[in-house]
Amino acid sequence: MPLNFPQNGSPATRNIVLVALLIVSLVLVTVYAREGEAGPIHSIQNAITGGSAQVSRVGAGLGSATENAGEALSDLTANESTLSGLRQQNQELRELLASAEEYRQEAERLRGLLDMKQVSGVSGPVAHIIGRSSNAWDQSITIDLGSEEGVESGMTIMGATGVIGQVSSTASHTSTVRLLTDPNSGAAVMIQSSRENGIVRGSINGLLYLEDLKEDVIPEVGDVIVTSGLGGSYERGLIVGAVVSVNKSANNPTGSIIVSPNDSASLLEEVIVVFKAPDVAAEEAAKAKAQAEEEAARAQAEAEQRSQEEEEQSEEGGEAA
Repeated sequence: MPLNFPQNGSPATRNIVLVALLIVSLVLVTVYAREGEAGPIHSIQNAITGGSAQVSRVGAGLGSATENAGEALSDLTANESTLSGLRQQNQELRELLASAEEYRQEAERLRGLLDMKQVSGVSGPVAHIIGRSSNAWDQSITIDLGSEEGVESGMTIMGATGVIGQVSSTASHTSTVRLLTDPNSGAAVMIQSSRENGIVRGSINGLLYLEDLKEDVIPEVGDVIVTSGLGGSYERGLIVGAVVSVNKSANNPTGSIIVSPNDSASLLEEVIVVFKAPDVAAEEAAKAKAQAEEEAARAQAEAEQRSQEEEEQSEEGGEAA
């Protein structure tokens, strides 16, 4: 910026002022060059620079606030089409999460059924439950497999932990399953530990009662009950449940024996239709035959050894004579 000196002074006065200013400038430059960072002129310069920086920061802050306010105003003024699209995306994400959770739970249930098939040795398809009766006198379920898929009346139906019922009727692509807990249901069973036979019957209250036992073969709480295969109603050797209560009385010497079902049909969504089960009876017969043959061979070996010992003793007696 050019220096504008007052024009009302004389030329001599202006010259004197100019010379003075030049001398002061030279002195300040010389002092600035020779003094340290803590010198007075440097201190004044730093103060002025700091003030400028503060002003710049304040300006930047104001600019940022203005920008944020602009963005907020833009969000507030978003049109209904944009907001509707965001809501739709949010709804789709929620549906995807719910679907993923359903798949996870179904995979877990199917893994349980697969484990049961491997443990029990049964084979057959998995069916989905598509209907349930709400009548205590008719405790049944409907599955989505029928005669066209090879399902027949009388086939055993299993859950993830054992037998739950039996096919009572079939249609082309659906079947009705009468549950073990149905009042009209009955299954030939045996106590797994003692191998004693009995009958499990359902009831209106959904409990299973073990009946037709001898007085001297009453089970204990915790005993496992399995199907016996007698009468051909159920495959042999499949788990039905466990004894949870034994109450004897003078009028009922065998006791009122309650068996806890291995699965709650009301919680099931998939079941196994047993097309084929291991021939437990044949396996047991083969095992018994092998055991008998082993005992017979051992008895024969012992008899031969005794015979040989007797011969040796006889020979020794003859030589002594």
